[in-house]
Amino acid sequence: MSLKRVLKDKPVIYEIVPPRANSSRFGTELRGVEMVMHDRRIDAINIPELINRRGTSEKVQYSPATILPEEYALLVGEFKDPIVNIIAPRMTRASFQRRVLRAVEEYGIKGFVLVGKERHDDVLPGPNVLEALDLVREQKVEDVALGGICIFTRKSRGGGDYGFESNLEEHRRMWVKGSRGCDFATSQINFDASAAADCLTSYQDLCERTDVNPMTTFLSISAVPTQSILSLLERLDVFFPPKVKKRMLQASDIAKESVQVATEVFMEIMETLERRHVEIPIGLQVEQIGVTSEQLTLELLENVYTEFKSA
Repeated sequence: MSLKRVLKDKPVIYEIVPPRANSSRFGTELRGVEMVMHDRRIDAINIPELINRRGTSEKVQYSPATILPEEYALLVGEFKDPIVNIIAPRMTRASFQRRVLRAVEEYGIKGFVLVGKERHDDVLPGPNVLEALDLVREQKVEDVALGGICIFTRKSRGGGDYGFESNLEEHRRMWVKGSRGCDFATSQINFDASAAADCLTSYQDLCERTDVNPMTTFLSISAVPTQSILSLLERLDVFFPPKVKKRMLQASDIAKESVQVATEVFMEIMETLERRHVEIPIGLQVEQIGVTSEQLTLELLENVYTEFKSA
């Protein structure tokens, strides 16, 4: 399977966090994702790059919190095509180019998500996302799909990294990335259907006005196994509308309730896009949070898969 070739065909990807850098189990097993690897509904595995951040914005260091996504991809690649996330600004341009080239030539990776700085004002040595897109394209690697990140609930902020002095709304950020060679974008986990639908509606309108082909956008959903995970997601800027958060916290079983909530949110997004005649290519990303939540996450996939594929 080539991710680039199926981007217009409603692909399904599954995000798994790789093991911690000090994990003694790495290299011996794919723990907690055995069923995922044999699930034929899933086209590819998306592997994020998590970092530890130290220092102030003017003197900051990012260090890996997990093993490199490329290393985890060696295990995943026996079962599914891997997509590797790379935080481009944390290394020099030359180091970034070498890393991508090695991932393609030695690891056989054909899908990348290029990620920017954790904080807007961090000063780092490497390229921003748009520059990283250019650097990869310059290497003329064949049949590689390049992706970015979108956060439907993100507030406007300075557009310096995008070549604009003024603030940029999220749909404009998506348009800029797509115009510079981004093939797809993976969204932040969604629990706010209106924000997702509004952003994608505006994105389609902008693409139509400017005669730009819209990139595939993966709508991300996830179960929330525990209340502590909900708090963690909030710290990672996942937005829970007050009514949604209250409903989940008051449930007798937050995990099961979160599956129902995530299902309803996804269905509402798809129904709203259909009603508004939004026809940009849509993908589905299901994110597994924690090594013990595989069954819960696959239950969520089961809830939405048929409707997603038939929409």
